[in-house]
Amino acid sequence: MPYPTALTIFKELKRPASISRLADMLGLDHSTISTAVSSLVAEGLAEKQRDGKKVLVKRPNTLHAHSLEDILKEYPRLPVENLFTNSSMEVLGALTQPHNITDTAAMTGLNRHTVSTALTKLSGYGIVLKEKGRFALNKRHRYTVDLVNNYWRYAANQRLRDIADDAIILWQRGPEFLFKTQTDPGHTGEKDIQPTATTVFSRYNLQIITTTRYYFHTKRRMRVEDHIIHTILIDPQNPTYNSYALALATRSGATDLLNTGRYYNMEKHIESLLEYLRTKEKNSDAVLPWSEYMDLFSSMVV
Repeated sequence: MPYPTALTIFKELKRPASISRLADMLGLDHSTISTAVSSLVAEGLAEKQRDGKKVLVKRPNTLHAHSLEDILKEYPRLPVENLFTNSSMEVLGALTQPHNITDTAAMTGLNRHTVSTALTKLSGYGIVLKEKGRFALNKRHRYTVDLVNNYWRYAANQRLRDIADDAIILWQRGPEFLFKTQTDPGHTGEKDIQPTATTVFSRYNLQIITTTRYYFHTKRRMRVEDHIIHTILIDPQNPTYNSYALALATRSGATDLLNTGRYYNMEKHIESLLEYLRTKEKNSDAVLPWSEYMDLFSSMVV
């Protein structure tokens, strides 16, 4: 999200205004307003239009801009410029399900102090609720829920436009998202884009025949448990992808799969798969009969 000055400008854009007009209204110099407007435009929260010789700034027709506008109408005294900072939006993106501070810090890549500060601030306005040591986005703040979802969806789509024309998002939570493509995005220089799922199977001496590549956008350093869960997320009810994931779990000796599953709200699914591995008996439509799984596993091992 843009910094506070930019969000203050958004609040003033009830009707289109020139940069000079905004500077007069807010008592700021022209260059400060110009920089802030550029930030808003980059974030999909403003657009410029020409009116004769003038260039006017106005609110755009993006979903997250409408969500922010709805918040301002519903809660006109809410200090959005101080609440919806970058770190706060990352924290809110992680709290679609309840999580404690440690898990939230791990999911966002933020330090505990930053997460704690954001949660204290958001809790003070009822945007985040705490129960039994876990925090969650208050679903009653429906416009805030919409803002968080729409903002991160917009941000992900903007990034993918620069990465690959054929990229498709398979899963998203806040700034993190899993996507597939037939293109190698390595040339983009995006350090937050990491290969995952079946794309990294060769590291573990497993092979499957596919031209589809899978990548995950995150600031975190990923572990094999993430790769396993990303393989499941390609199609959670597909027995083949669940079998691929279990093959990687077996081959890598992953030991923290259930704990990592909490980050993705996949605990029950992971528990079921681990039970399948223990009992060697089909326990749902999401897995193959054990003998078929073993045949598939044997065919994958290099």
